[in-house]
Amino acid sequence: MSPSPSLPRLDCHAHIAPDVTVPQVAALNGAIILAMTRSPGEAAAAARRHDETILWGYGAHPGLKTATMEVTEDRVRRAVANHLIIGEVGLDRGSALHPQLAAFDTILKTCTGHPALLSIHSTGRTREVITALARHPQPGAILHWFNGTQQEIHEAVELGCYFSVNAAMSDERIGWMPHERLLPETDFPSSRRSTRAKLPADIDHLEERMVRLTGETPEQIRVMWYRNLGRLTRAARVEPRLPDTIKKILRAAEPVQ
Repeated sequence: MSPSPSLPRLDCHAHIAPDVTVPQVAALNGAIILAMTRSPGEAAAAARRHDETILWGYGAHPGLKTATMEVTEDRVRRAVANHLIIGEVGLDRGSALHPQLAAFDTILKTCTGHPALLSIHSTGRTREVITALARHPQPGAILHWFNGTQQEIHEAVELGCYFSVNAAMSDERIGWMPHERLLPETDFPSSRRSTRAKLPADIDHLEERMVRLTGETPEQIRVMWYRNLGRLTRAARVEPRLPDTIKKILRAAEPVQ
């Protein structure tokens, strides 16, 4: 399947080193990427960048004990001022729940009422993540690689959540999610064998599956991703802060009035 001729690839959850070079960014051929960081230290380095096609997140990955220990209300408040994305954050089954939950609750409480997108990790803790979001709903919440039950997905939809999906996820689970809430991701460089992503924004295999699942054309799938992202950025009130390049792409994806 060839890429859409009119819109660049979109990746709503990938990991890129904050010292990525200009030629390396150019090699991504204009792809729009939401780049997650794993720790506040990495996020501080990313905040110094000014890329037109990459949005950098403030992360405290729940799988990294030292990262979640660095979360404070003051730091998250400053992060919301410096980053459009708070991510990657959330909960993980790999370590004790209580410290992770304290950090996640601090992030959610501090983000409430502020314009931000949140990319949320939930491996092995899908129920706990939904419960936390019910306490502190976020209009910019994106559930990354969400492997929850059909009931949990329904509850997430009721809470206004979007879902970033990849080629490693099952057809059944993607089918449980409303098409108007779907965003593409690679989670690069994690699980490259299962996602089949060789680079950030390598979403060709995912889009091939979406064509098969929906019966729509590759162009229609690409437009769908951007229309969904446009609705999300408006709901989360981050649209005015987007780089001009991304604003133009989102406008180009909107239906002609």
